[in-house]
Amino acid sequence: MQLNYTNFLSITHNLNKIHIDQSKAHKEDIDSFITHSHSDHVVNSKQRTFATKETMALINQRCKKTSFDFSEINYNKKIKINDNLVVTPLNAGHILGSTMFFIEDFLEGKTILYTGDFNSVDSLVLDAAKPIRADILITESTFGKPGFEFGSRTDVCSNFSEAIKRDLDKGYFIILGGYTLGKNQELIYLVNKYLGQCPLVDKETYNYSMIYEDNAIFLGQYNLLDHNLLDHNILILPMNLISRNLINSLSHQLGKNVSSYLATGWNYNRGSKVFHLSDHPDYSSLLEFAREVNPKEVYTMHGFSKELASGIAQKLKVPARPIELLSQKGILDY
Repeated sequence: MQLNYTNFLSITHNLNKIHIDQSKAHKEDIDSFITHSHSDHVVNSKQRTFATKETMALINQRCKKTSFDFSEINYNKKIKINDNLVVTPLNAGHILGSTMFFIEDFLEGKTILYTGDFNSVDSLVLDAAKPIRADILITESTFGKPGFEFGSRTDVCSNFSEAIKRDLDKGYFIILGGYTLGKNQELIYLVNKYLGQCPLVDKETYNYSMIYEDNAIFLGQYNLLDHNLLDHNILILPMNLISRNLINSLSHQLGKNVSSYLATGWNYNRGSKVFHLSDHPDYSSLLEFAREVNPKEVYTMHGFSKELASGIAQKLKVPARPIELLSQKGILDY
């Protein structure tokens, strides 16, 4: 088996070739595997494309015209590539339908765990990804740098909701910002469970939330933003739309103070308070996940790949390096 990396992972085994989260369309005889439906992991292609039904639904919601030849996959159900290469999809816990891939080469007796974007703790709406023993770990490193520590998710949700409640008690209008796919669904659930409120949401968040509901992830009540601000106390929006100008404009329009919050692992604030409610592991969690996989070697990708590779090498005493720095001619031959 040979692994190549050119902005995405390519695996060649005998006469078969597969790509994971490829960055451009390729020949139709190469199978494409998609970890999840965020746009930076999906390219429209006529190739046979393996993804969960939830990922398919979310992609089709965003891309009204697609040419995918989708093949539905299910967690823990093996996919036979050839007589000696098998891929098993595993829950990644990142967003609805997100997938890690466990790859077994029975000819050489080697295994790979490819995480894609994942979350190693339970969110309010999704179960956490579970580590599985593998010879090689290829892991995301979005927050793979010392200093990114989010604390207990239970504490984050409790502190987040208590801060919002204090502002509601003062008569403030609340704006919450997250990513329309993944984070905002968790925010809807948080507002319902912890505050007993029905939030307003933007159209994109609404459409994605309906797909969560269609797949038995029940979020609670939420309404589509449609000239009905005065009927609600909380508005959930895409994070990139929230600014001081928006806050001031809404305050003037509503005739009341407006308080805004962002749910993110990053530290920027756009004039808002920040709570570290993330769909990715923090630095300590990435190290712990790698320890439990117990690999013989690790490749880091996306985010702080150099810093995470250094941390794994120093703290776990496992050879580790960033995958993006390696030659496309073949990073592994065995």
